[in-house]
Amino acid sequence: MPRASLHPPIVETAQRSLFDQPISDAAVAALWQGQVTDAITLVRKEQHVDLKEAKASVDAYLQSQPALQRRIEQDQSDARTGLFRWAVFLLIGGAGLLYFLT
Repeated sequence: MPRASLHPPIVETAQRSLFDQPISDAAVAALWQGQVTDAITLVRKEQHVDLKEAKASVDAYLQSQPALQRRIEQDQSDARTGLFRWAVFLLIGGAGLLYFLT
């Protein structure tokens, strides 16, 4: 029997290990609150994996939950919009202040 047939390819092993341990309820709750980084941190601590594996596990979970993924994308979009509005406000305010002071 050839050696290659005794062991699965490394890629299959890595992908399979992501689904062997489902993410915890605390990590899912953090995702529903829009806190992706907290969910990744929880997965890292609970499953004792590195950052890359924890992120891949959370991403795989999000891929299996389209409603949750859309909600997180919407929250991120709203945050970017709010940040842009504040940046414009500060730039206009700074320009106005500079105009009145000179």
